This record gives sequence, C-alpha cells and structure tokens, in this order.
Amino acid sequence: MMKFNFFFLFIFILIQPINLYASIDEGIAAIVNDEVIFLSDLNEHIKKSGIKSINKKIQKKYLKELTDLKLLELQGKRMGISITEEQLDGIEKSFIETNTKEKVQSELKRTGINLYRIRFGWKNRYLQENIATVILKGKIVISDNEIKDFYIKNYGKLREDELANLFLIVTKNNEISKDEVSKLINNVKTNEQFFKVINELKTKGYLLPESMNLGYISVDDLNIKISKAVKLSQTNNLVGPFDEDDRTKFFYVKNKMIGDSEFFNLKEEIKKNIAEEKEFQILDKWFQDLRENAYISIRI
Repeated sequence: MMKFNFFFLFIFILIQPINLYASIDEGIAAIVNDEVIFLSDLNEHIKKSGIKSINKKIQKKYLKELTDLKLLELQGKRMGISITEEQLDGIEKSFIETNTKEKVQSELKRTGINLYRIRFGWKNRYLQENIATVILKGKIVISDNEIKDFYIKNYGKLREDELANLFLIVTKNNEISKDEVSKLINNVKTNEQFFKVINELKTKGYLLPESMNLGYISVDDLNIKISKAVKLSQTNNLVGPFDEDDRTKFFYVKNKMIGDSEFFNLKEEIKKNIAEEKEFQILDKWFQDLRENAYISIRI
C-alpha cells in the first residue's frame, strides 16, 4: 500500500507544475493525423500574420491555414518533398534582390501584407506545385476533338478556308538586302534552319522591325498578287519580293492546309485552358480526398 501511495505521490508531483503554471497557449488547437498543432503555434501564426485582435472566427480561419499546410507537409514527406527555412531564406533574398528592398517595403506597406505572410504563401506554393507535378504526371491528355469542341462552344462554327502559316520578312528596298534574304532563306530546308537564318539576318541588320510570325492566315485575305503567289508556292519556300516604296516584303510559307485560321492560331491557348481546367479538377478532388481521408480533430 505504501508503494502505491508513493508512486501516486510521485506522479502527482510530476504533473502538478503543468496544472499549476501552464498557460492557455500550451493547449492543443488541432491534431492532423499524428501531428499536433498547439494553441501557441496558432497564436504565433495569427500574430505573425499581422492580426491584432483575436476572436473565434479569426482562430478558425488561421487554424484552417495551418491544418491545410500540415496536410501538404505530411503528403510531401511521403513523396520526399519538403522545403526548409534556409530554402525560404534563399527565396526571400532573391526576391528582395530582384525587386529591391525599397520597392518590397513600399509594396508591403501599401498592401498591408508582411514578409511572414509572403513566406507562408511561398511554402504552400512550393509544396502544392511539387506535389501537383507528381499527382498530375501522365494524367492530362487532351484530344483534338476536345479542342474543337471548346472552340465551337466559345468562338463559333469552324470555317474551311485555304490557310497558310506565314512568316513576314520586311527588309530595305535595295538589291543587297533583297539578295541577302533570298540567298540565305532559299537554302533553308527545315523550320529549325529557318529561325537560325532569321536570327542571322537580324544580327546583320537586314530585317526591319515589322518582320514577324503571322501564324495561320486565310490566303484569300491577302492582296491578289501575294495571294496568288502563296497559293502557287510549295511549303518551306520564300515568296516575293513585293516592293512597297522604301521597303520590300517576303513571305516564308511554313505550312498550308484547309481550316479555320482563328482556330489554328488559338489552338495552343485553348489547349492550355483545357489543361488548366483539368489540372484544377484533378488537384481539387485530390485535396478534398486528402482532407476527407485524414484524421483532423479541431480542439478549439
């Protein structure tokens, strides 16, 4: 009996300081799987975020931020993905060097956001983007039919015009410039070679600023003379010269097909939009599943 009483007294002495002197900050705010978020962590997060007055609504809002981050950290850990304070210091240093300390301080003052909030955002984004890369790998497939359906829904019916993918070359109206352009481009056999030649002509000063990639355009939208020449031309060929006062135009025909010029010029943008929507849906569902399958116990 004495042994039991002594043991009970020993345990009581051990726990008594906690009961007598512990502050409310040492309580538990939430448990995420097997990780604890202490009330002191939450209060520090709120304080560092620049919030002066704390109430239940504020606590719940900022606790959700911490539980969401904790879920990302735990999932990232399983995938070998993490970010240290030292890495965040490096990002912050680069950020300040790029934007200058004065501009950063001025923008922080204007927006009322502090560096702690920015670093918190960087941490979230880093984990989200790296986890997303793993989650999305091989899952985003976009068919031509999806792109066409998106175009018809948002832009209207597809037309069937005679199209040419053209690059406009504008140079000075003199024999030296015209001969140099013709000599270099007429030897081009591939698109890769073509862009190397374009860069060479730029370096030598033969190309005027109006020179540009026109993308796919309807051949019938060109003036009659140019339209006829483009229609008769083969692909990977130079059409011209067409003299206009002090300038001369050439058209390099990269490709020809039947279709809708607006559709072909918007194709990559449409593909990007569809991909972003699919990525959002997949990641949103993944994170919802992550939350639903996790053990999250809110204690405040």
